[in-house]
Amino acid sequence: MSDEIRVDAEIAFVGNGEIVKDATIVFNNREIVYFGEQEHAPDVPFERSVPAMMPGMWECHTHFTGSYTPSVEAMLFINPVVGAARCTWDLKETLKAGFTSVREVGGFGVHLNKAVQEGAIIGPRIYGAGDILSITGGHGDVHSAPLAVLDAMQEGLGALVDGVDECLKGVRKQLRKGAEIIKVCASGGVMSEVDHPIHQQFSLEELVAIVEEAKRAERQVAAHCHGAPGIKVALEAGVKTIEHGTYLDEDLAQMMIEKDAILVPTRYVVEKLYKASAAANVPEYAMAKLRALYDQHFEAMKIAIKEGVKIALGTDMFVTGPNGIFRHGDNAEEIGYLVNAGMKLEDALVAATANGPLTVGKLAGKSGQLKAGYAPDILLLKENPLNDPTVLTNKENILSVIKQGVFY
Repeated sequence: MSDEIRVDAEIAFVGNGEIVKDATIVFNNREIVYFGEQEHAPDVPFERSVPAMMPGMWECHTHFTGSYTPSVEAMLFINPVVGAARCTWDLKETLKAGFTSVREVGGFGVHLNKAVQEGAIIGPRIYGAGDILSITGGHGDVHSAPLAVLDAMQEGLGALVDGVDECLKGVRKQLRKGAEIIKVCASGGVMSEVDHPIHQQFSLEELVAIVEEAKRAERQVAAHCHGAPGIKVALEAGVKTIEHGTYLDEDLAQMMIEKDAILVPTRYVVEKLYKASAAANVPEYAMAKLRALYDQHFEAMKIAIKEGVKIALGTDMFVTGPNGIFRHGDNAEEIGYLVNAGMKLEDALVAATANGPLTVGKLAGKSGQLKAGYAPDILLLKENPLNDPTVLTNKENILSVIKQGVFY
């Protein structure tokens, strides 16, 4: 067919860990028509030949908030129109860095995705969570603000729900917005003022209600978890992904494997916050909590990798623009952090590709791999990504980003 495009590569990383030498891919804007050895490729007009190719990457934990300041309090008062407009820079840079799909776990992602899919703005496919479900006084609360202010002004921050009935309604409100995943805070966190990262938030009954309500709509639940009690109860409730996992131990790692759960460790955010200068204006209460868990988080990553927990790449960026402590477009730095914690580079690339769709489930369709029938999200590269963890952090190595069959 005339709308089919063929690209050849000296080497291709499939996404599931396999390598194909002298590979050909044929695709249109709907799907990959053929992937395999060049000698068996269909007779399709030739587009180009490149040194290497791989699937478009998945960023599985980020936030599009429109805030220049790493402060939840500041985010509360951002006009949503201004915030979303600022995020267009983040979206473009994320796509240019080779990330064709993003799981956005709290922010403007649900709404931004509509504009991306319409072609109004350039960016990756976004699977958004809408508001983050939190208990009153929990990690998704803005503790210094009156509750009446939160009820009136929140958009993409924490939706405060207490008890089973409110949890059910909280999920339904996010589904009403178009959320394609549900995000909950099963433990305290770093950037919230009062709560403690180790402490469990939500009871088992509340989390079960959230998971079951999400399941009816074929949505999976992502749980922010630092402390072991929160991790354990989230897994017992059937949560699919554990975000951060700071106090994960060997027993919890085995529980994750038994439950077929996925860890999204987000070392990027820990490193960037820990090394931030005073000029970054990170609140001191957050820095104090971060210093207390910095080493422990790295140990948990090493345990997860050693025990064989399934891992997906995520960074937890939550500020916008080119001048902050995070920079959307630098997402591939997480690959190096996974390798530093003991992961083989080929496994880190699987975490960045084939494992990504598993964090979303059915709504992700066939994605994250170079296979016939899969989404035509493809990276064309100057260098084999298996040569070094920094290959993908150097954007000069990315010749083209192909998203849904379109070159960017």
